[in-house]
Amino acid sequence: MVIKLVFGALEGDKVDLPVHYNRPLQGLFYYLMSNTVPKYHDLGTRSEDKKLKLFTFSRIYPHNSFKVVNRRMVFKGFFNIYFASPLDKLVDAVLYSLNEQKVVRIEKNYFTLMKYEVIHNEVDEDMLVKTLSPITAYSTIILPNGNRYTHYFSPYSSDFKKLIEENLRRKASALEIEIRNNYFYIEPYGITEKNEKLLFYKDIIIKGWTGYFILKGNPKLLRLALNSGLGAKNAQGFGMILSAEKNSIKEKNFSQLSEEG
Repeated sequence: MVIKLVFGALEGDKVDLPVHYNRPLQGLFYYLMSNTVPKYHDLGTRSEDKKLKLFTFSRIYPHNSFKVVNRRMVFKGFFNIYFASPLDKLVDAVLYSLNEQKVVRIEKNYFTLMKYEVIHNEVDEDMLVKTLSPITAYSTIILPNGNRYTHYFSPYSSDFKKLIEENLRRKASALEIEIRNNYFYIEPYGITEKNEKLLFYKDIIIKGWTGYFILKGNPKLLRLALNSGLGAKNAQGFGMILSAEKNSIKEKNFSQLSEEG
């Protein structure tokens, strides 16, 4: 399930966040989930010997222009954040907490949810998607001196495509999604070096790519990609995508959410 959250600062205050806000934003979503799914932060979803965190979220999209001051993002007014998970219980947990608490906080910023929208992406065997947060694919090796080196792959690299596919199939296996035809294909569409993004997470530089991608394959795999993100570090705010061609939005006011409980 994919939702779009529209927040507003309390009393018209300005929003003042670090430019590299992935970690505090991730912390907010874990906090919101903790009321009804308290152990997901530690346990995640098991996949053989790996522990997967099957959710992702977008960058912050202010409705008005913003400026960067001392490596901080400053703006006024409303802003959007997208959240997605193939586990409906995680999305429901986020919405339930927002309904109960009314006000949430990131650092010293206090927000209230104005409304949310459930986004129904139409899935075809051949579709164009756009990124809402950078897609990252990498491999880590141990150097002779014992240090770790992480190499990030370009969307035009065969390794990028291989890692994206392996990651998606691992998620399908963890969710026990039966897929007879597991064909999957990803191709960048008009992406150049300008689409390369560098973000800090816990003082570590992570390289990702934004822009448009062509996806082909089994609709179950493509739907999973839309609900869980593509590539690595989805739960850290990477790899969220949205259909660029066909999507229908069911909009609800926050008052309706309250009535539904």
